[in-house]
Amino acid sequence: MVNFTPYEVNLCLYDQERTRRFKRAIHKVVKPGDVVVDAGSGTGILAMFAAQSGAKKVYALELNKRFIKIIKENAKRNDFDKIIQVVHCDATKYKLPEKVDVIICELLSTGLFFEPEIQIINHLKRFLKKGGRTVPKECRSHIQLIDAQKELYGIKLNYDSREVNLVKDVGVTEKVPLDVLEFEKKREPVILHKPITLKGTRDAIANAVKITTKSELTDGIYSKQTKFLFQPEIIYLKEPVAINKYKRYRMTVKYAGGSDSLHAKFRIEQL
Repeated sequence: MVNFTPYEVNLCLYDQERTRRFKRAIHKVVKPGDVVVDAGSGTGILAMFAAQSGAKKVYALELNKRFIKIIKENAKRNDFDKIIQVVHCDATKYKLPEKVDVIICELLSTGLFFEPEIQIINHLKRFLKKGGRTVPKECRSHIQLIDAQKELYGIKLNYDSREVNLVKDVGVTEKVPLDVLEFEKKREPVILHKPITLKGTRDAIANAVKITTKSELTDGIYSKQTKFLFQPEIIYLKEPVAINKYKRYRMTVKYAGGSDSLHAKFRIEQL
């Protein structure tokens, strides 16, 4: 698990496309009189959207002590300090004092790496009223094998993962579904371990996987790639694999939600 830095939290806040989509979703879901929990509250912006929408109580849960004062001050300056209760805690363990109508948790990243989105929602759902809602509602990820650019600035940079497309990145298989997380329907498994079937689209060497993610925040409101949210996750393979056009391959994918993308395991074999 990697905690967001103040710099990254500000990137989230000022990614206006992302933040406005969450505002629309929260205003659609939260009804006057609702009790809401916002886990991983950061600056408190989503908690304030919930208060703005008429929530009678919002629990803003935040692990990073630096942001506790910021959330409190932002709530006070917007006259929401009597509605928003700020709690310094680990949202994967905190026991809410009452049932809630809505869970908000925006610790989203491509493939659900790095942040404990799944763990937090799974934990907080025990406090969700029957018929309660979550924001986001679901996340869908896709995967493909690519021939990823190996050098930049005249230096080989083909070990780490990255969250940016480079001009020489080329897909060598079809893009296929990897996972669907339906947060409102059920508790989701933390470990992803599944076989994927891919078809080659060119004769080439695959040296990386590319994962993309989009989210349905609530009914009819979607968030795909924005300035900060859901950039592609490109993870270099330990060993490159020869791919032939039209041939089919089985790739077994295994990693834990919230883990570092470098810990993900990929096994590829021709069918």
